[in-house]
Amino acid sequence: MHKDLRNRIITIAGIVFVVVSIWFLGKSFLQGVREAGGIGNLLHFNVPVFLAASVVMAGHLTLAGYTWTVVTGIAGGHLGFRKGFSIHFLSQIGKYVPGKVWAAMGKFTLSRNSGLTTSQTGQGLVLETVFIVLGCLITTLPLIPLTARDSGIGVSAGMAVAIGLALALVMLLHPSVFRKIASVVARVMKTQYTLKERSFTEMLRILPVYIAVFIALGVAYWLMCLSFGLDLPFLPGVFVYPAAMGIGYLAIFAPGGLGARELTTVWLVHLIVPGCEPGLAELTAVVARLWITLGEAIAFGVSFPMYGTAPSSLKKLLTGSNSPDGEPFDGDEG
Repeated sequence: MHKDLRNRIITIAGIVFVVVSIWFLGKSFLQGVREAGGIGNLLHFNVPVFLAASVVMAGHLTLAGYTWTVVTGIAGGHLGFRKGFSIHFLSQIGKYVPGKVWAAMGKFTLSRNSGLTTSQTGQGLVLETVFIVLGCLITTLPLIPLTARDSGIGVSAGMAVAIGLALALVMLLHPSVFRKIASVVARVMKTQYTLKERSFTEMLRILPVYIAVFIALGVAYWLMCLSFGLDLPFLPGVFVYPAAMGIGYLAIFAPGGLGARELTTVWLVHLIVPGCEPGLAELTAVVARLWITLGEAIAFGVSFPMYGTAPSSLKKLLTGSNSPDGEPFDGDEG
């Protein structure tokens, strides 16, 4: 009952937050349209630049799909690019359910169906969470002076907190610390302690992949802003959307970070471009959401043949009815 009540509260909080966020963004955008003298005066669309942004976004999504192969590989699994990519995007449908656990559950079940052990999958999920937060945090550091000044906490204090948190997250990857985390995961997963131990250096080698994921995302958003006539400087403009993505990821009550990501984007754009044309920041935030969602939907559709299944079988796969006995195997290496 307690768990059901908690889930219900998270769901209600998420719905309320999304509704309020959409109302605020809509109100702000319409006000900007009125001040601009009509939406025609607000839009300055450059097709070639938007196409370039879309190419970079495709690169971001490809890298994002590759990360699951990387983290499970560190855990001793062998998925291959196609299988890892498809598992990542087939499970993404769960992130739009409040609570942030459904995507992980889907990824866990699909990975187990693909031959990874419970230990390998559990370690992969822990590593993924640490590296997503760490990657977002590192790519957000250049924005700390601006955000700290605007928040009134001081640049030095803001940088100290951010760097301290980044170092703490890095230390989670140290074998002596991660061993304890792995032990907890093993107990939660109700399995024996068989998690693969790697050296600190091997763990840190994953970090550049995640930084590349978020930098590609930031460059894609920066180009998209230029295509809509928003003169966002490259530095620190490329760090805006990774920061917003990180805030959305941490907002457990917001399904898919909906609302949290958009509000953070608008706030950061106005910090960097104080004279931004009214309504333009809100427009790029909403377009970015729709744009990325479309990209993820395409990746989702492509993932069915890559995984080797049909859309009608997804529910059966996610319920784990085809789960193997947990012995690892060498997946496709394509």
